[in-house]
Amino acid sequence: MANEFGDRLRSESVRWVRQGLISTEQQEAILGLYPTGEGTGRDRAVMILSILGSLLVGAGVILYFAANWPHIPAAVRVLLILVATLSSYWAGYYFQYRRADMPRLGQALIFLGGLFYGAGIWLLAQTFHLGRDFPLGFLAWGAGILPLAWSTTSRPLLYLATAVLIAWTGATQAELSQYNWLFPAVMLLAVLPLARRSQTRLAESAVLGSIFLWYMLNVVRLELTYHGAAPTLLVGRLVLLYGATIFLAGLARLGDAKTYLGSGGLLGLLGLYLLTFETYSSHGAPALFELGPYTLGGVTVMLIGAGLAGWYHWRRGETLLLLPAAFVPVMAVLLPDMLMEAPRMVVFNLLLFGGSVGLVIVGIQKRLELLINLGVVAFLIHLITRYFDLFFTAMNKSLFFVLGGILLLAGGWFLERNRRRWVGDWGGGEGDA
Repeated sequence: MANEFGDRLRSESVRWVRQGLISTEQQEAILGLYPTGEGTGRDRAVMILSILGSLLVGAGVILYFAANWPHIPAAVRVLLILVATLSSYWAGYYFQYRRADMPRLGQALIFLGGLFYGAGIWLLAQTFHLGRDFPLGFLAWGAGILPLAWSTTSRPLLYLATAVLIAWTGATQAELSQYNWLFPAVMLLAVLPLARRSQTRLAESAVLGSIFLWYMLNVVRLELTYHGAAPTLLVGRLVLLYGATIFLAGLARLGDAKTYLGSGGLLGLLGLYLLTFETYSSHGAPALFELGPYTLGGVTVMLIGAGLAGWYHWRRGETLLLLPAAFVPVMAVLLPDMLMEAPRMVVFNLLLFGGSVGLVIVGIQKRLELLINLGVVAFLIHLITRYFDLFFTAMNKSLFFVLGGILLLAGGWFLERNRRRWVGDWGGGEGDA
């Protein structure tokens, strides 16, 4: 039973009792069928300690062999790597599947085997002088542990594989300046289904973010380095466009709604925030038709994705949020080309304010505390930023900080008071989006 389900069941059952759907006795009977919060918290603590222990053991063993590596014969090196990796895997299998009382220790030992496997790739590459194309080492590491993550449904191993594959595309695109067309296919066809199967929103969010990172690495290299585009405007509008697309996918329930709404809301607010600043560039903002084919291709794919998600959302008969959400990707594409710098900054400041409030409203409607918190935090950051921009040079410094502190305390009290009331309307839980 996933921890998220147990937490949600406890919060939802409070609302069921308040609405008269079940009695208090029935609520207690239902909750008694599933692990308690204390048990899940204890299991989480055991897992964290076990993983930290695996990291320390792995680091110590790897550093010891790396220090003495030149003095060890090549055949012995291969044997040591095989013994360390396979013994960790075997011990992990034993404790997770043969000993029913120590599954967390088993997962930690399997994770340790994944570390030994990756270290073995680099140490053997050094032994046989195979470091010419070093990003392939990350690919071999991720491709080697991903099937094991599938077979064991191990979250730590999934996180490790995801991080290693992200390092692979980062090294390939940033260091070697090469396109890495295989990366999005691997993430969408292998890592994303595993993240959903493992019911981990962290890994699913990492997949969404890493695909955008893969796209932006080439955008930075092609548009900012060679074409001299204004970085704030270009990055801001692309982040806003991608965030709006992911948010619309969440509204249409094309994936885990909380993951898509949270990731899309965060990226959308970040894009709006970047567009509220001056460009500080003599090149100005490039028009959409002046961008290169790679950037234009990504923009086209995102617009098509946003349109399909919006159409699917409309077909389900839920149109209240569709118009403002669908307006965002169009706004990201057109407005920076249509407005001069000063009007653009004013418009996007207003849109950032409206987006923060709108995210709180969506969070209340969808019963998602995550969206409420994102909207509140974005509103406070926006308020602080504009306060420093507008009043720092026009006011006595001591008075500036005193008034700023009073303003933040009052705003924090007001927002937190209302946030608690909004969340309390559905019993303090997060409902289905």
